[in-house]
Amino acid sequence: QAVGATPHLVGVTSFCDVPGVAVVGDFNPRPEAVMAQEPDVVLMAGYESQSSVAGSLTALGLDVKMLPLVTLADMRASTREVGAIVDRQAAASAVITAFDGALGAVVEPAKKPKVLLVYDVQPGFVITTGGGDHLSELVAACGGVNAISGPVTARIGLERVLEAAPDLILHVAPDQRFADSAAALKHWSAWASLPAVATGNVVVYPDDGLARNGPHLAAVVPRLAAFIAAAAR
Repeated sequence: QAVGATPHLVGVTSFCDVPGVAVVGDFNPRPEAVMAQEPDVVLMAGYESQSSVAGSLTALGLDVKMLPLVTLADMRASTREVGAIVDRQAAASAVITAFDGALGAVVEPAKKPKVLLVYDVQPGFVITTGGGDHLSELVAACGGVNAISGPVTARIGLERVLEAAPDLILHVAPDQRFADSAAALKHWSAWASLPAVATGNVVVYPDDGLARNGPHLAAVVPRLAAFIAAAAR
């Protein structure tokens, strides 16, 4: 879609925003639904959790391409690969250029605020990222510092959050409990000693654009940079 090849699409997942195209599954596609669309190639995110489904589709005779989508370098490489598959190389290059231009336009704050990226909040724990993914890379590119170091997906106790003392608490996408920043700030107000809470820098990113790694991220960069700049003041 980002490279202008929507007419080539015959199937998408329930997470995709492409009206009029058949939905063939959610995070994992349904083999029978995929086969019904008679695709020439099947594009899948290159996550280990999807390897068995990819194997099943390959066994059915489908040409499956697993695209890496963890880091920003993965995003650039996958965009180029998709562009090559649909013969839209120039459009793919333009997408990458626009993203890199958005990064280049960021004015980093003099002070680098510590950012806690929140996937989910459980009783006594927070699910976050410890680095090595597009989220941490975007935070760094926009002048922030990931408050937590560790695995890409990390389950940490609230005591570690208190020790990290983030200047910005950023929920990477809205959910039922944290539909907006006001709801998140109300929850975190129980820990008023956190710098992010004391200054009101508790934010819920308004859609799933930050959480997803893809060529749309050029539009995410200025908004993320603004959140980080506000936390640096």
